[in-house]
Amino acid sequence: MLKLTTLFASLLTFAAFAQTPSGATIPHDAKIDAVISDLRSISRIVTLASDPSDSRQVMLAMIDSDIEAMRDRRPDDTFRWASLQREEGSRVTDEKAIERVQTEKELREVTLSGPNGYRVEITVPTKRSLLSANNRVYVRNVIVDSTGYDGKTQHHEIPVNAWVNPGDATGVPLPEIGKSVTAKTELGVESGDKRAVAQVTLLQAKLVDDPTSPYFPAVKRLLEVRHLVAAKGMNRGQLKNTADEALLAMPGELEKRAAVQSAAAEQRRIDLATGATRGSISVGDATPDVVAALREIARLFGGTLQEQTDARSRLQTLLESLQPPAAPAKP
Repeated sequence: MLKLTTLFASLLTFAAFAQTPSGATIPHDAKIDAVISDLRSISRIVTLASDPSDSRQVMLAMIDSDIEAMRDRRPDDTFRWASLQREEGSRVTDEKAIERVQTEKELREVTLSGPNGYRVEITVPTKRSLLSANNRVYVRNVIVDSTGYDGKTQHHEIPVNAWVNPGDATGVPLPEIGKSVTAKTELGVESGDKRAVAQVTLLQAKLVDDPTSPYFPAVKRLLEVRHLVAAKGMNRGQLKNTADEALLAMPGELEKRAAVQSAAAEQRRIDLATGATRGSISVGDATPDVVAALREIARLFGGTLQEQTDARSRLQTLLESLQPPAAPAKP
């Protein structure tokens, strides 16, 4: 019992010193209360639902709402505690057949649109079809119309003038990360008897959280949970454990859990000492050794007459070993 008490004390100490990288504790405010409530709801859904993926959209909506609140959205749709960085968050891709010769005035145009665009990539696959080899592709220009977060629209014509061989790619960085971007890429082939295919991709910037934010650890935990919720093959066990650890990282939750476990352990000690019963058996009432012994006894009861006799003997020995000693009589 002393070891168990020491463990709870260690958990409480650890929780008291849980801090953000900047040294400030996570604020316990209305935003964090909403996170705690939603994590409990997610844990309950994952535990009780016959198929948690049926509630995927509900869980994602809760997580996204919490993350947006902690990032603190401004009126211009930027955030106080997060910013767009030139890292891939998502992409828009299209593949087209290229037949126009690179010397023609008008080339094959591939137009892509999307929010937060920051780069166009042109990839030429090694194969044009299952049986036909691909040919190199000429990239003349990338023409960009971009609306910034300040509401201003800019037009850019970016000259490329490069050949891309099969199995290779080239990239064209855009001058800014646009709130709304339309990029038109002009492509051609070497001659009239050449045919090619090319993939054109608009890379979309990633929203990166500011590590100095007081909510940074909470957002990081929620993003881990979100990744598992959004996964195509939702793993119930992994999601349950990740959501539980996210909950315990919130202010006060580890202390509450430790207090409940400590109270339960103390109640078991009292029950053993007094011989009191609660009319039910809960997880944790028996140690793994007791469970293993009972499992072996159950196996023997299904065996030969001698094994059944051994099982009865083992059961009696186990009961005697688990029975607490009688309290000494008072004088």
